[in-house]
Amino acid sequence: MTDVENIEKIIHDVFKVEKKIKNKENTNRCISPVNNSVKNYFAYNFLNRLLRLQKRFADSPSEINEICEKVKNIGESKEHQWAGPYSELVALDFYSQFSEFFDISYINQLPIPLHKDSIPARNGQRGVIDIDLCLHLRDGMIFTDVKSFNCVHLQIFDAIFADIEEFASKIGKSVLVGVDNLSEIDYREVKNHLGTEKNKIRRELKKAVSENEKNLIYESDGLKFNFKINYSSQKSSFLSTVKEYSPFAMAESYKFKFLDYGNKLVDNEYSMITIVRNPWFNEETVDFGDFNNFFYRSLSRRTFMELLKIEGNASDFSKAYSAASGISVSEVSKSLAGIVFIDDNSSSSKSQKNLYSAYIYLNPNYAVKNPLTIRKLEKYFRNSFEKQIKDFDDFKFDNY
Repeated sequence: MTDVENIEKIIHDVFKVEKKIKNKENTNRCISPVNNSVKNYFAYNFLNRLLRLQKRFADSPSEINEICEKVKNIGESKEHQWAGPYSELVALDFYSQFSEFFDISYINQLPIPLHKDSIPARNGQRGVIDIDLCLHLRDGMIFTDVKSFNCVHLQIFDAIFADIEEFASKIGKSVLVGVDNLSEIDYREVKNHLGTEKNKIRRELKKAVSENEKNLIYESDGLKFNFKINYSSQKSSFLSTVKEYSPFAMAESYKFKFLDYGNKLVDNEYSMITIVRNPWFNEETVDFGDFNNFFYRSLSRRTFMELLKIEGNASDFSKAYSAASGISVSEVSKSLAGIVFIDDNSSSSKSQKNLYSAYIYLNPNYAVKNPLTIRKLEKYFRNSFEKQIKDFDDFKFDNY
């Protein structure tokens, strides 16, 4: 049974729904271990997550179908593309653990005419604002869209290195390629330039391999990389690269990231963004010595406080905005009620109570409604799974 056929069978067995995937030979890092005859934590958690979601949404055929569609999307995905639909299922499962205190609706389409003052409406968006989840609290609603925290630059480099290693084998060489100092890359530079630079990097690396060079420093359009090339007749050779990780340097590099999600912010209810990280599609954060906690908190503070002070047009910092909209960076910052980061521990933990590590940060400068506070929100997350919440801050005493 192929990985895809196994996913089709899981959908049918768990949800009694038929979903067909055209390319039966497709595979990726998510569906491969799920089809592995050797027992592993990831496969165990993947299946049990689906069983919990089936039980939670059994009375809602439309939401069950959406969940099945996301599982199908995972089976169809190439390379790292499974991260998006997978992250939605992780977030849905995480919030469902606390749904004894609030209802959850999955896939919410809000008509733009009913949200004329929202960031997406002002930016010229038409039709609907498509948001993944809504938490229906006793005294209001929180809309939250789900994003995977995948590293664009690492994915690009993975593809480049695979090409270079294949090129080397064709000319009778065995190589491993690595790159240093990824944590210093600015998020905007990666988005704006690395994608267009990748073919130039390939050419330079091929030339370096042809000439038996062991190092290549590549500089262009604000990007700077130090590539290392290891030559060996042994495929198992170990390549050592140096990554200078700093949670605060990373927060500086990613501080404009949340501008890209302005099309998910509404104008009359709380809007949050939920970010899911799994080490299989994000190897940049390391969670050693509370690294992720420091990084997430620092990034949230920059989003809520530093961006608040930038009155310049958001279009100068993100291609998600039209210059004609006149939307400022500050306005986007003030329209985001909070950020939830979820670390998915599926590959390393069998216990559901340790399956997720969550970090919830609320924006004290939120301007659409009264800002959310810990006092207002934490009561909804009090049950046996509350130990998953590793940090919860509204920056009440840290807003400067």
